[in-house]
Amino acid sequence: MGPYGIQEGFWNEFLPFIAAAAFLLIGIPAILRYRTGADKKKWLLNEHINEFHKKGDWIIRANFFFFLITASIIFYPHSSVTLIVSMLFAIIQIGFTTYVEWKFAANRQNFKVSFAEMILFFVTFIGVMIWLE
Repeated sequence: MGPYGIQEGFWNEFLPFIAAAAFLLIGIPAILRYRTGADKKKWLLNEHINEFHKKGDWIIRANFFFFLITASIIFYPHSSVTLIVSMLFAIIQIGFTTYVEWKFAANRQNFKVSFAEMILFFVTFIGVMIWLE
């Protein structure tokens, strides 16, 4: 049985990884929004474009909570399954937002940035899975 707690060198790996993930998920979309003239998004606020977007977003969230609880119960010892479910639903939600912005938004640049956010989130998700291995 090994020692409990944080292993030596953890912070030397973790901090650069978090900085790179933050740049991918926050920095690049902010730069893209500025360069393309897309609308600025408010932090931690959901801005729905229309009623279809609002209903679809709530359906995705309700399904997420159902699947998250189900996966947590069924795959209790395997915590990576709940991480995968969370990441997949985040990608689905960003993808749905991208579709709604492409179809209904007044500013056509918004969906391009949302599409780039979806790709960057997927890349970060793959990076997290590789780092956890």
